[in-house]
Amino acid sequence: MEKYIISFICLIFLTSSFIFGVNYYVLSFSSDNYFYDVEGLDQKYLWLVFWASILPNKMPSDILKDRLKVAYAAYETWKIKKIIVSWDNSKINYNEPESMKNYLISLWANEQDIYLDYAGFDTYDSLYRAREIFDAKEIVLFTQDFHLKRAMYIWNKLWLQVYWVETNLQKYIKEDYNNRREVFARLKAFFEIEIFKNKPKYLWEKVHIITDEQIENKKKQILEVK
Repeated sequence: MEKYIISFICLIFLTSSFIFGVNYYVLSFSSDNYFYDVEGLDQKYLWLVFWASILPNKMPSDILKDRLKVAYAAYETWKIKKIIVSWDNSKINYNEPESMKNYLISLWANEQDIYLDYAGFDTYDSLYRAREIFDAKEIVLFTQDFHLKRAMYIWNKLWLQVYWVETNLQKYIKEDYNNRREVFARLKAFFEIEIFKNKPKYLWEKVHIITDEQIENKKKQILEVK
């Protein structure tokens, strides 16, 4: 019996050490392109807002609402021009990208500037698809600090040029839960990237993001024809 107890204790110790080691490794990644607000951000082209959760009334949760608010502040001041909202539309009655888009439109964002990613099932998928589907080379990410380190780690592994804007506008109800959840989310990201080298579940044809210059050129062509 004593032998089994010792083995069990050793197993717990090894598992805990592994979890701690992976978290320490993921948290070691950092970036110089980090901003606490949009003021220090130079003009960029494309930005990405990660999912959080949608309430039963189809309005964004406080965490998601703050991400969208800060991102819109950058959009409103011409720091960014185009928007990708990323998460899940795997269920008929749950369409988070659409809810995110509607909230941005309510803040007076132009619908033509908003692009929806319906298969960003986690942070890794959202960033991978931003690179592969939306052809993003340089992108601005808006999220809370508890999530930033994991996103920084994934970004480093995907070789994206990323700028980070923190969106902590208040103390959140489930803040302790989110911090605890991140311990295992970092572990999941580590296995996705380092062990299994996963690709997102869905990788379809590229989405062409229309630039302002292309719109102006098209207008000129139409006028010339007339």
